[in-house]
Amino acid sequence: MEKETVEKFKKEERPVWFLGRRTAMPIKAKIVGICEDGSAGEYAKLEYICDDECAVLKSEDVSFGRMYKSKDDLVADLCKEALKETAEIKAAVQTKDDCIRFMFNHTVSYAGEYTDLIARRAIQNIAMKRWGLNLE
Repeated sequence: MEKETVEKFKKEERPVWFLGRRTAMPIKAKIVGICEDGSAGEYAKLEYICDDECAVLKSEDVSFGRMYKSKDDLVADLCKEALKETAEIKAAVQTKDDCIRFMFNHTVSYAGEYTDLIARRAIQNIAMKRWGLNLE
């Protein structure tokens, strides 16, 4: 979000959305303050809104670039980024050797929260389509 939009949302007490760092889930919040830090840049102090869409009570500092006007905007941006990353992986992995190198350097195995799920899915699709390998 741009600073002007953040200020407008704060003044109008409109909710914003951002992706929770630990949960990787959309979080709805209200802006309670606008701050600036020399090293961190501009950010907003947010308080989570506890309702049917979000059931957590907490506050957090979030940079303007991580805030969205709506949950739909947040999800659309996440999908766009996932498709972009998938396309980059597919372009980089052309041979089985490329695939092995990629898997060696990225966490595509099941490793809980450390698993790169986008890369995992991309590699699974590449292996199945190009070489008939089922990497489930």
